[in-house]
Amino acid sequence: MTEIERIIKKGIITEDFLREEVRNGFLVTVDRKKVWAVVLDLLIEFDAVCKKHNIKYFLDGGSLLGAIRHNGFIPWDDDIDVTMPREDYDRFLQLGNEFKYPYFFQTPYTDSGCFYTYAKIRNSNTTALNQLFKYQGFNQGIWITVFPLDKFFLDKTCEDIYSRICQLTYDISTYMRMKNPYLNEKDVARVSNYSGSDPFKTYEEIQKLASQFNKSESDYWGTLVLTIREFKRKALPIKSYAKECYHKFECLELPIPNDHHSVLTLEYGDYMTLPPMEERGGHDSTLFDPDKPYKEYLEGIL
Repeated sequence: MTEIERIIKKGIITEDFLREEVRNGFLVTVDRKKVWAVVLDLLIEFDAVCKKHNIKYFLDGGSLLGAIRHNGFIPWDDDIDVTMPREDYDRFLQLGNEFKYPYFFQTPYTDSGCFYTYAKIRNSNTTALNQLFKYQGFNQGIWITVFPLDKFFLDKTCEDIYSRICQLTYDISTYMRMKNPYLNEKDVARVSNYSGSDPFKTYEEIQKLASQFNKSESDYWGTLVLTIREFKRKALPIKSYAKECYHKFECLELPIPNDHHSVLTLEYGDYMTLPPMEERGGHDSTLFDPDKPYKEYLEGIL
């Protein structure tokens, strides 16, 4: 039984959901619909664990935009991002055993060679192969991403800290390129200049730097574990998340910030206006296959 057949049998979607259609002038293919089905199934598992342990989370970024503008996926998108306050995130990191096969809880401590600075929940019976990082050998099933929200300040005295996080995230991303024998000229130069740092220590320093202000009084938080060169764009008002609200997302009802308008305006400006056709695209560097486990792809290259 394929994952899509299993998901249909669970009643999460119907076969009609998989039909090709045009949304906002963009052709949503059957293959993309299958990826969406796997992501929705992951979301249901993730949401159940969060509810069981009273963990707060919110749709974030393009996923929040999709909920508000499209009542679901942005037609040219193919994954889900969620955020949760650092206190909830740290508790969530202890719950990896809640996710049973084919679901997989991915952090540097659960998956050798994987040094994303945030958590992912994967479906191990599917493929979302990152062309840069596939030689690391870690789980590359279709995913949802879970980011911590950390407090920070717009004061200039903090800029050195955010610059350091940028440097470290660049360093750890360079490490994950090192086993790739087919890098372009720019990445070859990048790898040749690698600092040689222990990636676990780099990961831990990123988490420490990003979370250091969480006991302070601040009006803002953001996903500081990411490479944020324009960190002021990610200054999300904490009061915008003060109340739990739910919004339609395809066949689900999912939590969003109570003042989603402020959050989306900060990130996207006029967020209800569709981007030009040439800017409508997903993860071009990722090979998606909802019908085939990632291990079958890795067997041929590792």
